[in-house]
Amino acid sequence: MENPFKEWNKDFRLLALAVASQGIFFGVQLTLFNNFIVERLNIEVHQLGYVEALREVPGFMNAFFVALMVRFAPPIVAAISLAIMGVGIMAYSQVDSVTMLAVYSLVWSIGFHCWVPMEQSMSLVFSPEGKKGKWLGQLRSINSISWLGSILVCKLSYDFVGYSGLFVMAGLATIGGGIAIFFASRERPPEERSFVFKRRYGLYYALNFLQGLRKQMFITFAIFALVKIHGMPVHTTMFLVLINQTLITLSAPTMGRWVDKYGERMMLSASYIGLAIVFFGYAVVTHRPTLYVLYCIDNIIFFGGIALTTYLHKIAPPEDLKPSLAMGVTMNHVAAVASPLVGGLVWHYFGYQVIFFSGAILALISLVVSQWVDPEGQLEREAREETLVKDVVVQPAT
Repeated sequence: MENPFKEWNKDFRLLALAVASQGIFFGVQLTLFNNFIVERLNIEVHQLGYVEALREVPGFMNAFFVALMVRFAPPIVAAISLAIMGVGIMAYSQVDSVTMLAVYSLVWSIGFHCWVPMEQSMSLVFSPEGKKGKWLGQLRSINSISWLGSILVCKLSYDFVGYSGLFVMAGLATIGGGIAIFFASRERPPEERSFVFKRRYGLYYALNFLQGLRKQMFITFAIFALVKIHGMPVHTTMFLVLINQTLITLSAPTMGRWVDKYGERMMLSASYIGLAIVFFGYAVVTHRPTLYVLYCIDNIIFFGGIALTTYLHKIAPPEDLKPSLAMGVTMNHVAAVASPLVGGLVWHYFGYQVIFFSGAILALISLVVSQWVDPEGQLEREAREETLVKDVVVQPAT
């Protein structure tokens, strides 16, 4: 992988440190979470659905959070958000009930869902034209490298510090990332809007909604199924996530360049076809190594998120960008709030296979919808319509 630091500016380097801290956060949280809740709390799938649904509520409120914070520069909001995330995961060390798990998950989720549009906005502002897909791919690699490092720390130190020690270490690292991004440039569009909901961004909203349904199904139930149904032990979970993040690290810059080269529609289409295959495999396959492979494939096909971000950047003026990204997160989580709640009940009454069959269907629906993604064509049509409106001559009444 080429060294990105040679061309990065100071602000993007600070953003990379913050993104790295997020990678450490999720490297610990997602690696340990499912084994932690099964071993310590003996949680049932419907209880997990309740916890995950509550955790996604801040995402549903994302656009309103960003509207309230529009007067503050993104680095300040991002720093506070990462600090809240750090406190939330450190509190996991005190969890001894499902209720406490839900409360502390809600705390760090508030921070995370305020951080997401800030990260997206800053990554677009701090990166140069013509290389945004590439730089966003490199940023994903930084996230994955830090994720890898945190997994290695988990494997080496789990037997000595246990779940609690690792959650505290992840929290401190995340707070450190917040301190780094606090010193980034605080410029922003002079007329930045606090809230945006426009028909011209309807396709972006729709794809985010479908992504929220599909992604939350996989995040909530994929590893949980491996642990609960197939008996995957915690060290195997660590090794699986380690391999997964290695693959992401190696492939991320290339995936980002492909978005720049081939365009958003083609990359979104490839992503949704792959996701449909992964979900179908999880529904019908019982061979555990094959399920491990499918899990890694799902996480490698992340370039759909990059493509959605660059698509919005191409069609949105600067003053619309951050609030529109926030609205995209909100639309994503309108679905994500309901997905784990309904999915947990479906699993409980009808079996886990129904969840993954549904995910495959959603991926195919997303494939159909993505065929309307054409940022250049959309801008041309809007320009023609605007010209026609200006050229209309109102004849005086006779």
